[in-house]
Amino acid sequence: MTAPTPMSPTRHRRTFADLTAPGRASFDLAIFFAALALAVPIAGLVGAFCADRSRRKGYERWKSAMVVSLWCIFLGIMVRGLLHVGVFP
Repeated sequence: MTAPTPMSPTRHRRTFADLTAPGRASFDLAIFFAALALAVPIAGLVGAFCADRSRRKGYERWKSAMVVSLWCIFLGIMVRGLLHVGVFP
């Protein structure tokens, strides 16, 4: 058995279509707002709406963006609660 070569069919190559798929921009925005939700939990709601928009456009990875957005809302609330800052700025 030989090792797979860089151009063998067993290896997935990214194409330009992978980067410009419908709903990909909404997915990226959802992940951005999820990260922002760690500091400002209300931003996670915007991330969840962007993940839903990605779902409506047919992007297959929308579920991961939705889960990350909701999880970061929870973590953001917990961090702000531990720091006694309050949930909303």
